[in-house]
Amino acid sequence: MGRLKGYILTSERKDFEPKHLINFYGVSDDFPFKIEIDDFSPVFFIEKSAIIPFNKPSYQRKNLKLKTLQEKEVDALYFNTQNDLNLAKEQFSQNGIRTYESDLRSPERYLMEHFLNGEIEIEGEGKLDGGVIVYKNPKIKPSEYRPNFKILSLDIETGMDGSLFSMALVQRHKGEEKKKIFMIGSQADLPEKSLYFFPSEKELLESFLQIVQKWDPDILIGWHVIGFDLQFLEKKFEKYRISFGLGRDKSKPFIFEKKNAGWVAQVSGRLVIDGPSVLKNNFFKFENYKLETVAQKVLGTGKDIKEKKQNKVEEIERRFREDKESLAEYNLLDSLLVLNIFEKLSLMDLIFQRARISGLQMDKIGISTLSFDHYFLPRIHREGYVAPNIIDIQRESDSDGGYVLEPKSGIYDFVVVLDFKSLYPTIISTFNIDPYSRIKSHEDSLITPTGISFSHKKHILPQLIDELLEKRREAAFRGNNNLAQAIKILMNSFYGVMGSTGSRFYHSDLPKAITGTGQWIIKESIKFLESRGYVVLYGDTDSIFVQLKENERKHHMEVSLEMVKEINNFLSTKIYREFKVNSKIQIKLEKTYKKLFLPFSRDGVTGAKKRYAGLTLKDGKEELNVVGLEYVRSDWTDLAKNFQSELFLKVFRDEDIDEWIKKFIERVKNREFDDDLVYRKKLSKNPEEYTKNIPPHVKAAMLLGHSPDNPLREISYVITKRGPIPIDKEHFDLDYNHYIEKQIKPLADSVLFLKGKSFEDLVMGNQLSLF
Repeated sequence: MGRLKGYILTSERKDFEPKHLINFYGVSDDFPFKIEIDDFSPVFFIEKSAIIPFNKPSYQRKNLKLKTLQEKEVDALYFNTQNDLNLAKEQFSQNGIRTYESDLRSPERYLMEHFLNGEIEIEGEGKLDGGVIVYKNPKIKPSEYRPNFKILSLDIETGMDGSLFSMALVQRHKGEEKKKIFMIGSQADLPEKSLYFFPSEKELLESFLQIVQKWDPDILIGWHVIGFDLQFLEKKFEKYRISFGLGRDKSKPFIFEKKNAGWVAQVSGRLVIDGPSVLKNNFFKFENYKLETVAQKVLGTGKDIKEKKQNKVEEIERRFREDKESLAEYNLLDSLLVLNIFEKLSLMDLIFQRARISGLQMDKIGISTLSFDHYFLPRIHREGYVAPNIIDIQRESDSDGGYVLEPKSGIYDFVVVLDFKSLYPTIISTFNIDPYSRIKSHEDSLITPTGISFSHKKHILPQLIDELLEKRREAAFRGNNNLAQAIKILMNSFYGVMGSTGSRFYHSDLPKAITGTGQWIIKESIKFLESRGYVVLYGDTDSIFVQLKENERKHHMEVSLEMVKEINNFLSTKIYREFKVNSKIQIKLEKTYKKLFLPFSRDGVTGAKKRYAGLTLKDGKEELNVVGLEYVRSDWTDLAKNFQSELFLKVFRDEDIDEWIKKFIERVKNREFDDDLVYRKKLSKNPEEYTKNIPPHVKAAMLLGHSPDNPLREISYVITKRGPIPIDKEHFDLDYNHYIEKQIKPLADSVLFLKGKSFEDLVMGNQLSLF
């Protein structure tokens, strides 16, 4: 096999004395592959003036004509193994000698230095070993290759005593679906139902491993599959002294919890992707991320046993004892729901697109600093510079953030929202903002509106942004929404990376120049609009809310598009005249509100930022749009959300709300909305760890009890005259006064205040009592 196109799934590094070994595992059209590289030495840099205070470990010192970002010349130190590098790094640190790029992992360095983004062509002699093609030190170059992944969905069911009941596996590949349910029991197998019984947990686990190796999936998915399923299975394998050989080389997975990133599972040759994590990391929004909630929203169907915690556990236990076939169906349905959600939302394609654009492996796409390194480091090396270690970065003064114009509270007719497309990326591109341009600014200065200088000619990041903007336009034109979204996420990460001390390229001038220029652009645009007689109601970072003049509303679309054209012409002319650069900054029409509500903040004096609701016009249809208000918050009851949405619709349609509010209160007290009174809150720690000012949801959680092996992470409860009570317990004495006072009153007042009224006056004026 001389040439092979494929895609890299996972990487690992290890010392194989006396050498360092990098392994890449991937997939191709024929077989999975493994690339073994032992001729790529671990390396870091030290200043040329540094005197090395040790003889061992051994190293090779080379002059590569490189400098630090502070213009100090450096040498490269190459080591035989990673252990040697780590020992040398520690000795340098103890002697006060600074190292550069010693925190880079060798697999990432190899990929970035060879400009490899996952899709590769391998040239070399490969040997087939156990169904995997193994290459040693082949030639690798970038290629175009789209893998067809084998995806296995995994779900397990367990008992309250920590026993394993069953396991459901579903794999789809090229239109073929395989299903198996393994269950503890003595019944005869039911192959027609894909159900197989095992007399012991040990035998079930051994058969599970056999199926994984036989089906040979590229990607394992599930719902909390790492933090629960794999963790649970890992303990079971340890208990029975069986090697948890999940990897393509039958190696054990490495499972750990990463700070601020959740659970991670590293498996040689396979990816493990968790449903809730991938939804959150790709900006999907749901009321909560339970499988039932997401499945109902995405698929229109849900789980066989609903989510009330105690009832669910009891029903699973009952089915295992009395109706194992029914439990098998439940277990299998959960696996199918996960797989169907991934397919319906095209999650795998979105992850793949983000990986190929960022250069990261698919389970690392959320690490924006690593993505920035992947692109920027090899290019700045070719300009003659090395970067510092992340730990050596010093935080300086913070940037000011985006400009926010205080909202003019009220209810308005015909408001257009103008939005700057990719504002921060286009600012970076227009004013050549990047770490390399900053250090070269003294050669040919381009001064931004903030007074911070960059180089006219020497820069790296603007070229990438221009390429990405063009690719995004092409993707949108072709209807490739996943690619367009992947590009948007990557471009928007650049500002965050350069403004984060978690990045080796952080410098306070970078975020200050970007946000300061953004503020200048918003303010100049507002001045221009006001000079044309328009009222600007609100502005926030990259958006401007403008009320149309009364004589323009009949032809609001034509007027809005002309307004967009005029602002873009104004900014383009001003930026070229004052800074001698061509503007890449473009504003567009985002949406039109037939009616817009901007509330007051809680002080009743200033407008509330980032909170509004409106009736949008889209293709001739009206649609309620709510941002930042209780309607979209997960910690408010359905009662509040439904009340608020109906209240807005009545206000926007100029209907009387006084009598409606009074009748709504009566309906609450008449028990019409009892099913909508549930609060749902997450617990960040175990209930008994709260010692002071115990909030209502914790008081409710304390009434349920939990075990360390099955900690309570979310509670559903209602407020009764006895206080907060879990929804699973008796709650005949609901405190309607609480819901009216705490949920209905503040929402009603936010609108009534604008009409010179209050909820209290309205209710008492009708001789109604809340009690």
